[in-house]
Amino acid sequence: MEATSHRKIEVLGPGCTRCKETFRVVAHVVETEKLPFDVEKNESMERMIELGLLATPGIAVDGKILFSGRIPKAEEIRTALAAL
Repeated sequence: MEATSHRKIEVLGPGCTRCKETFRVVAHVVETEKLPFDVEKNESMERMIELGLLATPGIAVDGKILFSGRIPKAEEIRTALAAL
């Protein structure tokens, strides 16, 4: 059996309450679904600019923005991650 490599989810934002809630929802989905993703909070303005994020909070997987400007519902996150 081949070892599964973990992909990276970045929750991007300046550290506001909405960004923290987005991180909590994403981490909860990954943990409960036992998905092969590492979740990290990134508050770097340079990283947000690099990815072209125009509104926070944002969620990026492997450097590609999936959500921006709102807190997605857990089901939306599950569906988006399943499609990857």
